[in-house]
Amino acid sequence: MSADPLSAGPRRNLPNVDRLLALSDGVVAIAITLLVLQLNVPSPSKLPDPNSASELARQLGNGADRLVSYVISFYVIAQFWIVHHRVFRRITGQQEGLAWWNFAFLFTITIMPFTSALLGEFSANPLAVDIFAANLLLAAVATQLTVIYGRRKDLMTAETAQETRAAQYRVAASVLVIALSIGIAWVNPNAAKYLWLLLAVTPRIADHWSRRQSA
Repeated sequence: MSADPLSAGPRRNLPNVDRLLALSDGVVAIAITLLVLQLNVPSPSKLPDPNSASELARQLGNGADRLVSYVISFYVIAQFWIVHHRVFRRITGQQEGLAWWNFAFLFTITIMPFTSALLGEFSANPLAVDIFAANLLLAAVATQLTVIYGRRKDLMTAETAQETRAAQYRVAASVLVIALSIGIAWVNPNAAKYLWLLLAVTPRIADHWSRRQSA
């Protein structure tokens, strides 16, 4: 009896991930576009003098929290998109289970315009900060579970021990930062948001630490 093609290893004749990537790229592009809808142009009727630069500047300043929320969310989605492509460059074939884990990741991205708008409206509210942080945490977990599924189903190319260790360090560092922000939000919501800036540097720190461990 011939071997089951679905258990023949990474060289089995499975569909590639091009369509899954195309769908993901489209969803991410729409999510990033929707983010900007939380930014509102001041209404001239709210300005005592619509032609006054100072009055317009004051009204724009009132929307500073929404602008900060937009910038943070835009960066976060862009960062997750980069990580997503890094993962899928190593995936050699597609299975239905992989698609469902990818949909779990896309769910966390599509909900981000809502959690970002909530953060912009209630920037000093610890619950709003934690809801956005939980959104980040779910996106990171969904990405990692996609990787785990790919490894278990032998859908990914081989990687060195250092590459595996570096990936684990990056995930652990990001989860740690997000988890800390969830707790800090109840003490100082602004400090929790500033903590998210570390998400820009934790991957590089994790890679550096991994290289030192290998050396």
